[in-house]
Amino acid sequence: MERLRDEQVELMCANCSAELAQEYCSRCGQRRIHPQDLSAYHFLRELAGKVANFHAKFKTLRTLRALLIPGLLTAKYLAGRRQPYRSPFKLYLVCAAIFFVSAPVAGFRLASMLESDPSGPLSRLVSARAAERALDRPLFNARFDIRVQPIYTATLGTVAIAFALMLQLLFGKEDKPYGAHLTFALHYVSFMYLVTIAAGASRTIGVSMGTATIAGYALLVPYLILALKRVYSERTGEILLKAGALLLLSFAFNNVAAFAAIRLTLALD
Repeated sequence: MERLRDEQVELMCANCSAELAQEYCSRCGQRRIHPQDLSAYHFLRELAGKVANFHAKFKTLRTLRALLIPGLLTAKYLAGRRQPYRSPFKLYLVCAAIFFVSAPVAGFRLASMLESDPSGPLSRLVSARAAERALDRPLFNARFDIRVQPIYTATLGTVAIAFALMLQLLFGKEDKPYGAHLTFALHYVSFMYLVTIAAGASRTIGVSMGTATIAGYALLVPYLILALKRVYSERTGEILLKAGALLLLSFAFNNVAAFAAIRLTLALD
């Protein structure tokens, strides 16, 4: 009789008493209670999971700190010293996530874009699109801000791919595989995310957009030159010429990516 009662209890969620057909309750989400959940082994395994999670967060912080040193992460990755750091693609996603969490501060919101373009083509396009969708402006802006994030991440990812192709073209005589150039590009774009956050945040303390943009490039230009110097074994003069070409191309690519992300988001909104 007692065994039957225990079996009936197992079919009910201990938290909300709902019928429990799966491992997790469909009503409140709590996991099914098992007798071994109170064992010493279970608590040790849970502790190990928490320690592993802490180690993963520390690894991310270590990678971000290394990213601030031009070319260091790329050089270590290409040399095979990869275990202490996040992979280039994971780092790119982490920096993209940081960027969009910081979007209100960085100014990457539709409202901020419209402030910089009060009567230009973007304002006219947004007004027409909002009227077409019969949405008031705050709701339209909120929908745009949510949808533009994954789209911009994807378009900036294509910038990294194009940047890597340019690296392969400019440094072809070093006979590095495309993956090496893509690693450099992903690290550079990740750093670009962080610089964009810093430049956008400076506007909250009264710095003008023009000054913030100049300050951003004042960080990106020496970073790119020093990173190229660390990763590619060419003379300083050649590095400077190729860095100039890459900066011009990356500026063009970034503008195209932002334009494409905005237009595609508006088309889907």
